[in-house]
Amino acid sequence: MKTFPTSAAWCLGILFISVSLITTGSSEVVGPADRVITLAGDDIILPCSLKPNISAEDMLVEWTRLNPKAENVHLYRSGRDSNVEQVPSYRRRTSLFHEELKNGNVSLKLTRVTLSDAGSYRCFILTLTSQEKETTVQLFVGAVSQPVISIDGTKGWGVVLKCESGGWFPEPEMEWLDSSGTILPADGPPERHRDSEGLYAVRRHVTVNQTDTNRFTCRVHQQEINHLKETEIHVPDYLFPSRYWLIVGLLIAAAVVFLAASAISFYMWIKYTEDDVFPKSLLGLIVGLLIAAAVGVIAASAGVYMLSKHIKDDVFPKLQVGLIVGLLAAGAAVGLLAASAGVIGVYMWRKHTEGIYYFTILLYYITILLCYITILH
Repeated sequence: MKTFPTSAAWCLGILFISVSLITTGSSEVVGPADRVITLAGDDIILPCSLKPNISAEDMLVEWTRLNPKAENVHLYRSGRDSNVEQVPSYRRRTSLFHEELKNGNVSLKLTRVTLSDAGSYRCFILTLTSQEKETTVQLFVGAVSQPVISIDGTKGWGVVLKCESGGWFPEPEMEWLDSSGTILPADGPPERHRDSEGLYAVRRHVTVNQTDTNRFTCRVHQQEINHLKETEIHVPDYLFPSRYWLIVGLLIAAAVVFLAASAISFYMWIKYTEDDVFPKSLLGLIVGLLIAAAVGVIAASAGVYMLSKHIKDDVFPKLQVGLIVGLLAAGAAVGLLAASAGVIGVYMWRKHTEGIYYFTILLYYITILLCYITILH
């Protein structure tokens, strides 16, 4: 059996080492083209590798934070991690990918990132030929939190909503949107505050009116870290100030005016009429119709209010909805009859009080108009 000459083996070894040294000498350390962006609390990888891909298992790899002063973040030498001099704030939070060292990957994994970790990091490699190679990685750390919406009272016919969100970095923007995604005009500029840790809190109010969905969204976004958080709220119908109480009040006032004008007209009719064209026996019928009209107006107004508030609620029985619709119809019919009776009375009054006639008839038709505006509304 032939044996390989010792001199030949020695030559091959020298050749292999020479090729390795040449390759190592021509390699370079490559980092990311852009800064690395992450959020506080996340884990992040700071990329760094040898190109071409040669083994770094027997090299010295050192990660250092450069600002505000140089700090030892992670050290690998003699084939193992050596973090005796590691800065305490990085302890048990850094690691290399040991299985990737043979491929030249010396990237650093940093866990549970904090805002104070932001800055410039140097990836330094001491090659087998004692050549120093390095690159710099910029780490930017942001912070976000979920916005919280609360109801902060009423204003006019609307409900005031308040959105708050703290724990942001850098300073975020806040806006309100309706269910279709349209930006709503807020009640003034956002209120901003920065705490002792450098985190921003923002608050903004908006007054919203009742819509088909009553759904509104508070959006907080930070363009620099390209992050966005949203919270949606549904405002129940019953929280919006009701306009129907105003309409009911107007109708009651109109009914009072209606009855007062009618009473004056009947008084003038009884006092001055001397013919039998309009029998006094109809007086009782007219008075009854007027009283019924007042009751009908109030019932119709209450019906409109209840119908508007509860027509969409499953807990509101359909029987009551039918009753309300009936009251609306009855109120309209009685209002017409009462108006007709009142006009007849005013006609008789006109024969003796020409000047006041136009004012009284105006009151009648204002009352009728208010009745029908309310019912149609």
